[in-house]
Amino acid sequence: MRGLKSPQSLGQITPGIGTMLLDNRDRYGDLNAFAERQGGPCRHWSWQQMVTDILRFASLVLPEDALHEDTPDNRVAFVSANGYQRLVAEMAVMGTGMAAVPVFAGYAPDMMSDLLAFADVGMLVTDNLEKMALLRADCLPSRIVVMNAGSTTCDPELLQKLTGLGVASITFMHDLLAEEEIRDSAGVEQRMRSVAPDRLAMIMFTSGTSSTPKGVQLTHGNLMSQQKAIEILWKPESGMRFLCYLPWHHSFGGLFERLFALHSGGCLAIDDSGGKDAGRLLQNFNEVKPNVYFSVPKVYQEIVTRILAEPELGDSFFHAGLKFVFTAAAPLPISTSEIFKHKGVPVVEGWGLTETSPCCTLTGFSLERTPGVVGFPIPGVELKLGEENEILVKGPNVMRGYFRQPEASAGVFSDGWFRTGDVGTIGDEGVRIISRLDRMFKLGNGEKVFPARIEDRIAGRCKFIKYAYVFGSGQKNPSLLAFPNYELLSADGGGELDRSDCVYPGCLGDLAGCLAECIEAEQKVGAAFERVDAAVVVDTELTVEANQLTPSFKLIPRKIAEDFGEHIRALQHRQMDELPDDVYVIDMEKK
Repeated sequence: MRGLKSPQSLGQITPGIGTMLLDNRDRYGDLNAFAERQGGPCRHWSWQQMVTDILRFASLVLPEDALHEDTPDNRVAFVSANGYQRLVAEMAVMGTGMAAVPVFAGYAPDMMSDLLAFADVGMLVTDNLEKMALLRADCLPSRIVVMNAGSTTCDPELLQKLTGLGVASITFMHDLLAEEEIRDSAGVEQRMRSVAPDRLAMIMFTSGTSSTPKGVQLTHGNLMSQQKAIEILWKPESGMRFLCYLPWHHSFGGLFERLFALHSGGCLAIDDSGGKDAGRLLQNFNEVKPNVYFSVPKVYQEIVTRILAEPELGDSFFHAGLKFVFTAAAPLPISTSEIFKHKGVPVVEGWGLTETSPCCTLTGFSLERTPGVVGFPIPGVELKLGEENEILVKGPNVMRGYFRQPEASAGVFSDGWFRTGDVGTIGDEGVRIISRLDRMFKLGNGEKVFPARIEDRIAGRCKFIKYAYVFGSGQKNPSLLAFPNYELLSADGGGELDRSDCVYPGCLGDLAGCLAECIEAEQKVGAAFERVDAAVVVDTELTVEANQLTPSFKLIPRKIAEDFGEHIRALQHRQMDELPDDVYVIDMEKK
């Protein structure tokens, strides 16, 4: 059975996050480590200032000695947006050998209550006391630290409600960071340097695309091995600028991007657009001028859409100092990729999971990209294919296991290999991702269909489609739901950057017509049984808030099947008159 392993040795890694931070303080001192807009221009913190604040937080808030890993007081939950105060608190927690438990701030109160209760934490750090007051009493710890810009007061009614929920202590970050004293600074530093690679650093919840989120236990060795591997491959220069919106509760932003910026001695600037406002994002891009940029395909599509609509914005994004951009989570559409190629900016792609810290493979810096190919294993990581061509991983980046779920942990390991649940192939270009194993379905004739392969081909070909969802268990052929790219539909051509032959649709009906042509062209690529027999353009914007997308903007298939069950049943039974009025049907059997 063919496998892949990096020919490059990983070598010695930094033992822990605390050691990394202290070493970089000594190495980079007055160089900028962090930037954040606070009402006006960005404020910058040097490495010396940031690590001093980390030591201050640790000395004033955290226990003096290391606690047993399975003690609630050793776990600290974080429910907040990205920001300097959060970085200080989270690095202090992990740096001193405690475990950070980040939770998506956008979850509904019931989901958040469930996850916090399951995590069983001793302290909570948040920027939203009002939302914490909506949670169940059984999930809240007795101690809360509030991140705030300056106010150190709490509404009496809110305080009374939180007290009734069992919260005994509320401390404000503004007060903590204003303290001049650092109690036993040398002792805190010694504790940070004593953290061993096998110490638990984080419990990070999975995105929950296929099931309830699970708590992935990641050690310092997991995280630092990843950063050493990237250092070997990318050879980063200290002082590089990063613009960050990717949320830190998710592995892409919280582990890959954030720790790469810190490990390499760069300056991490917060993008207050949150990845949701392309205009604001491009404004921040022009101000920060990042050397490396990390994002997901959905946001790259929106950036390119904005630039196509207003070509003058292209110079601020494709500035001279931009070395490369990185994408993950889903394939980047060909139409978007071609624009980066035209501008001479390499698009590097990676693949991995939260359980693998997260990166397993990377592509190179070539301007030529092959859709679906995610490159070769990073140093220290080994891959092979198992049954059904499931990708198996072994290496120092693989998690310890799921928090308090021994059966689930045992189920994803086989003879020391981690079963990723992703189906792929291994070829001369490296690894190619086909689909999730749990999304595979069989047609009526018994043929196996991996829907993501079809979805990626169609959404990747038609830039006016943002998401595609393929279904068809028991059918003769698969069917498809298509969700429009409204931003691009509202644009009027893309100037010299848009080199495609596509005519901009004037409405969703026109989009259905041109999408039929794209589907027909793609039908020539796959097997005959993969050919889509019918599709529907759905006049709906999918959102994170509706739980249709993960926080990293990946489709949640089970929720799409639930929310659009009426559409799916109508297509399955060819009862088109039962479809809602706001859809546009494409019958490929009549083509």
